[in-house]
Amino acid sequence: MNVNPVHEVIKMYKEGKYGTNQAIMEIGMPQDILIEDPPCLRLIDTRLMEGRLHFFLYFRSWDLWAGFPSNLAAIQILKEYMCHEIGVEDGTITAMSKGLHLYEYSFEFALKRLRR
Repeated sequence: MNVNPVHEVIKMYKEGKYGTNQAIMEIGMPQDILIEDPPCLRLIDTRLMEGRLHFFLYFRSWDLWAGFPSNLAAIQILKEYMCHEIGVEDGTITAMSKGLHLYEYSFEFALKRLRR
């Protein structure tokens, strides 16, 4: 079955299902457990509340230097697109990761950013 979760969530909200807990976009698949490096972003859960679309993200692992800024920017663009399609205002992003980290190659850059 070929399903586009972004379009399905937009459709749910356009049909007036504002309070649903079903408007979640799964990134990960059960078979990902078998691959060496499964996707870090696993879920984008959504909530339409008081006319605003909110995202709740779960990353199993997240590279603070190379992933965090670009991931949040891309996800914000996705949220803005969905807001436009649904006809609602932009809301918040709440993000969680059990493995936020810096790789050794980025230590020097991170320390310069912190002015250390």
